[in-house]
Amino acid sequence: GFLYRALGFTLATGLEADKVEVLLLELLYKTDYSNDFDREGVILCFGLCARGQAKTVLGVLHDFEERIQESEQSWQISAWRKDHPWRRETVKGALMVMYSCVASYCHPQMLLIHVDNPITAKIIHHYSSSCQDICLKLAFMKSVVQVTDAIKNIKDLEDFQFAQKATLTGIIMAIIKAEPTDSLVSPVRTMAMDALSYLSKLKPFYATEESSELMDISIHSVISLQPPGDSNESIKTLYTNALHALEQLMEGLMQRHLDPKGLQEMVHLLEKWILSEKEWEREKAVNLHLHLMKIYVQSVGVCIPLKLGQFGGLVGLIAPGTCDSHRKTRLASMDVLASLLDLHASQTCSSWGASKELELEKCKEDLQGSDMEKIFSISSRISKVACLQFNCDEVVSLVQKLCENFGAMDLQHDKASVTWICTFLQMRVKELEDKVPEILGAILAHLPTVDHRDVRRLLIEGLLLLAHYHQETVLTALLRQPLPMESHLTEVWLAVAENVPFARTMLHALMGRLQARFTPRANAASKADIWRLAAVDPLMTLCTIHLLVERMDWDNRLLDLFPDLVYTLLLQLGSSQGPEAVSPVLKTWRLIHTGTLPEEVNLQRVTIRSMQLLFRRLNSESLLCTLEEQGVWTLLESSSTFLQGVSQLARLCVKSPQGYYRQRLSELVLRGMASEALSCRISSTAVCMEFMSDPILHQEKLLKRAVLMLEKGAEQEDEVLRVLSLRALGNMALGAPRKVRQYRKLLLEKCLCSLRGPGVSTSVTSEGLEVLAKVLVELREGDLGSTFNAISEQCRAFFDNESELLRLKAFIVFGKLAQVVRISKKHFFKQEVKKAWVPLMLHCQDPCSDAAQACVATMFQCVHFWGWRALQSSADHSDAAAPKEMIGFQMTLCSVLTQKKPAVLYNFLLETMTYVKSNLSRIRIAACNLAGIIMKQMSAHYLKKLDFPALRNSLQELQLDSDPGVWRAALETLNILDTCSQQRLLASPEGIS
Repeated sequence: GFLYRALGFTLATGLEADKVEVLLLELLYKTDYSNDFDREGVILCFGLCARGQAKTVLGVLHDFEERIQESEQSWQISAWRKDHPWRRETVKGALMVMYSCVASYCHPQMLLIHVDNPITAKIIHHYSSSCQDICLKLAFMKSVVQVTDAIKNIKDLEDFQFAQKATLTGIIMAIIKAEPTDSLVSPVRTMAMDALSYLSKLKPFYATEESSELMDISIHSVISLQPPGDSNESIKTLYTNALHALEQLMEGLMQRHLDPKGLQEMVHLLEKWILSEKEWEREKAVNLHLHLMKIYVQSVGVCIPLKLGQFGGLVGLIAPGTCDSHRKTRLASMDVLASLLDLHASQTCSSWGASKELELEKCKEDLQGSDMEKIFSISSRISKVACLQFNCDEVVSLVQKLCENFGAMDLQHDKASVTWICTFLQMRVKELEDKVPEILGAILAHLPTVDHRDVRRLLIEGLLLLAHYHQETVLTALLRQPLPMESHLTEVWLAVAENVPFARTMLHALMGRLQARFTPRANAASKADIWRLAAVDPLMTLCTIHLLVERMDWDNRLLDLFPDLVYTLLLQLGSSQGPEAVSPVLKTWRLIHTGTLPEEVNLQRVTIRSMQLLFRRLNSESLLCTLEEQGVWTLLESSSTFLQGVSQLARLCVKSPQGYYRQRLSELVLRGMASEALSCRISSTAVCMEFMSDPILHQEKLLKRAVLMLEKGAEQEDEVLRVLSLRALGNMALGAPRKVRQYRKLLLEKCLCSLRGPGVSTSVTSEGLEVLAKVLVELREGDLGSTFNAISEQCRAFFDNESELLRLKAFIVFGKLAQVVRISKKHFFKQEVKKAWVPLMLHCQDPCSDAAQACVATMFQCVHFWGWRALQSSADHSDAAAPKEMIGFQMTLCSVLTQKKPAVLYNFLLETMTYVKSNLSRIRIAACNLAGIIMKQMSAHYLKKLDFPALRNSLQELQLDSDPGVWRAALETLNILDTCSQQRLLASPEGIS
């Protein structure tokens, strides 16, 4: 070596360039490159010579390469070395190192001029054009290290940009990728990482993405290697050197990105290895994490605070490692955790006393044991110490990171994760009000990935702990999960059902969510109110109620919740009949439904199934049988029969021997009648209608409140609500008859409004008449006052109404009035009877049989107002169902009137003739027949007053009627008219003459 060194020094300083060139070429041709001593001597000689003859040396190398180019294919130059033929790869390897040695020894200025081209370019060329075996890879790496080190040692680099850096990096990355990940047989990957470390210090610096890629490839190349056994020292050395080289590379790359973002990127690259299922990969990854954390803490310290939430994420990744089955990994994880806690304490200036450090040290000592139960207990102790250093945002990021890694490793890792989550929630749950949605979202999103039952149970317990303290927030989040309900969500609600007191609380809250749709929108006074008032899917709420009621302890019969649940479900069922059935649009959450729901999962069916379940919980077989027999559930399903079903259900509840829940149900119904939602008012009023027919409201001192609510309902524009309110008011006569007189003014006023208000529908008017028929039974003449007259007049107005129902009800009410009349109203009603008599007599033949029967009954009730015994005697013996008897009664009446009130009979005829144009054929026939009877009984004096031509024309027009019965009756009456006309002529003076 001395001779080569001496030759290099001599050539660098003593001779002319031409002579140096000749000597160097001769040296190149005569060297045996297979001899390590000669090869390394020549390389050193060329490097030393380059100190003074850099251009000459590079020229000689170029000339040598040009001359041997001719034999590139065979790589044999027999003209010079017949005894030692050159191996192509050996010469290329030597040339690469010669160029890098030239770079190491030449003058800095010369290096900067020639480093990119030809020095680095030639190194790249010779490697790329070779077979790239291990020796060439090592030579190439050595060359790169020498070149980059030479550049780095130049003091005044200024803005020098190493142009070949990207090319070299790409080649080295390819070399590392090509290395087997399951074995280590050469120092190639170690030298490759060393080369990258040197390159990383030169400009242009690696971008963040490039650094990440380099670290990722290098980490994968080393960490995946299984540790060597104790028998092979050389492999152990290679293994140790590779780990050290990786640390140095990571450290070098990290130096360019010493900030929270760079730290996060580095940890992100290590994460999959920290969570590896192979313990040797976890151990190396955690140790590398520890090494880099120490560097980060030493370099950055308090200068650059971690980003919000970053601390929690870093702890969340490493914390489960404290329960690792591998002792070294546990201890390294503990060291990383302690380093993170120290860093956070120093950056936030939080109290991190000696006692906490001592506690962590004690925990670290205890982690050396092998009892896994004790290790989990120690990890819990660590979490309690660490928890005090976390703010709420960091708690969220910790929980999110712990949840993200569920299922990434083994059961121990998942148990450790859930232990930390539960510890943090137990210690900080009251402070986490603003963070509950994020924590809950993380838990619910990852709960399906948790396979082990015990881990799921602990995680659900943590979720329920949140619900205990932040009920409305948790409830909203759970109700905003998609339908159909997934198994993990069902498991959460089953856990709720196991805790009966908490399940009751949740049922109340769920009912509140459904009822909130029917109450005035309130302004949120707290954060809990915001979540309580948030929109949720009523279908999910109903499914949850059904699940809880179904799974709660059957020994607990839910009697105290029964009325609230039934009331709430009825309101929901009522709202599902109209536009309120549409689920609210949740603009800030996931889609309500993830796909097409099963046919049975809809608002109506789920609600009815829940109601059926509730009634089964009452343990009343008779009530259940009655509900089925009367088809209540079928009635409730259809919008056309819904109110009928509600009424029947309420009626059965009132009559049930287990009526101890009726008071509460009554209170809820009255509250519902004040709702802003129309469907709620209608459903509540339908129930109240049945309750009004029972003494319950009066007994519970709720009658006054109910009457006032019904008064408002009777004034509403909605026809259904108005009808139900009136009917309920009328049922007071059944449930509290003694109270009718007390509320007579209100009752009569609402009834009259229903009879004569503008645009009142037939159904409302009919109900008003029905109510009058009920309440008049409980009233006296003096109770009616001036309304008596109005009622009578309104009744007469409906006698000829097109509606059969109105005619029927009007006849009944008029009959009830007749029964009420005493002295003060007798004269008035007598006149009313006279005005009503013709319609009454005619409508005894009403096409509606019920109306005809009611009319007959009413007419005979009014007979005594004529004051003639003959009529009363005839009425007493008359059969309303027999037409002959009715004709006989009419003839008797006309005979009496001819004698006593001939003028009245005359007016009756005129009024009767107006009915021949009635829309009802039966009434036209009755009018013709009655007119004929009156004409027969009329005195000659009043016959003279008749307008026979007009009467004849009216009757002749009926000859064209489509009903044969009409034109036959008209023909008979026309014959009678002709007879009467002849009698009149005979009786007149002209006729006598």
